[in-house]
Amino acid sequence: MSLTVQEVLGRFPGWRIIDVTGGWVAFRVPLVSRDSGLSNVRCGATLAELAGNLQAEGRLQQPRSPEPPA
Repeated sequence: MSLTVQEVLGRFPGWRIIDVTGGWVAFRVPLVSRDSGLSNVRCGATLAELAGNLQAEGRLQQPRSPEPPA
């Protein structure tokens, strides 16, 4: 099953996706600060690979659980 750009955009709002020679590029709108630890650009050879990379980026955005006291 192949993905469409609209399906990827629906799953990952806040990104713009463009088709470039040899693959796909997504860039975040609006951009995040350099020290945020997040990416403003993600790439993939296919839309499926790009979606996987955006999913990995999404996991970085999720707040981490506080560590239990020692």
